[in-house]
Amino acid sequence: MLSEATKTAIRGEVERYPHKKTALLPSLKLAQKEAGWLSRDTLAEVADLVGVPHSNAVELATFYSMLFTEPVPKTRVEVCVQLPCALVGAEETAEKIARGVGAELHGPPYQRHGVTADGKIEVGTTVECYGACHRAPMCRVGDDYIEHLGNDEAIARFVTELKAR
Repeated sequence: MLSEATKTAIRGEVERYPHKKTALLPSLKLAQKEAGWLSRDTLAEVADLVGVPHSNAVELATFYSMLFTEPVPKTRVEVCVQLPCALVGAEETAEKIARGVGAELHGPPYQRHGVTADGKIEVGTTVECYGACHRAPMCRVGDDYIEHLGNDEAIARFVTELKAR
């Protein structure tokens, strides 16, 4: 069950657009922000609030990589490793962040991820460019962009912030 505040925000999204279906993606993001992920029940609830078939919500939730239909760690660190970030050490940055929070990255380059033993933090490198190439290397945590992670001091500060979440 979504909170009344989230339901009200979703209804507001529906009012903003001339076609109800257009409000579905921002509404799913609102629901996920509250719930952490989109269960079948949450998808159905959002679809009902928007006024579209449940299948429309499932289609979007399974298409977009930023929507999760399975539980995910509360904190997800997505390190950009596209060319500009890679050229200034993004893979090493991801490795240092993962080690700093107690996770071990697995998988081939540009597709690695790891989760802390307590399941609270995930570090991954399977993302597309975030368009902050001039501030590389960088990552995203939720809706926040963390930039200029090119030195050990910046990484250490960032890891300390992550652990405090």
